[in-house]
Amino acid sequence: MSTDAAQLSVGGFEVEVVRKPIKNLHLGVYPPHGRVRVAAPLEMGDEAVRLAVVTRLAWIKRQQAKFAAQPRQSERRYVSGETHFFLGQRYRLNLIEGARTGQVRVRNRKTIDLHVRDDSDLAIRERVFLDWYRRELRARARPLMERWAAEYGIATPNWGIKRMKTKWGTCNIEARRV
Repeated sequence: MSTDAAQLSVGGFEVEVVRKPIKNLHLGVYPPHGRVRVAAPLEMGDEAVRLAVVTRLAWIKRQQAKFAAQPRQSERRYVSGETHFFLGQRYRLNLIEGARTGQVRVRNRKTIDLHVRDDSDLAIRERVFLDWYRRELRARARPLMERWAAEYGIATPNWGIKRMKTKWGTCNIEARRV
């Protein structure tokens, strides 16, 4: 699939335009700052894209206002006292330095302990924590994938975990991958 990306300025907004082999124009406003993106058919000219965006300026502004009004999670520093979520519950992070290897443990219903070496920086603490999240998710997702594959009488599909910015997940039917 061939795509071509460009930037247009429309009504004071910077609009990312991606041309694809599609039939219809798709306009999206994305969190956290209300980035505007248009997926347009290959043959559609800049003026037609500009007109489509101009006719939807009120909707774009409403979407951006919604994003601006939403509470945002602060930048994570992985220090004691921060709030982190696990399985839908809020936990207070307790940073414990002096460990030989990085690891995370849920101590009780309110506290998660992050064990790291003394010389760990933000990047290391974040990697240890996100690797733990990934392991926990993998352990919980595997039985679900197997259960639902058996329920539908199909082979367990290939599946993986990746960090996504704007979607909950993807499914590729041809590759049989989730």
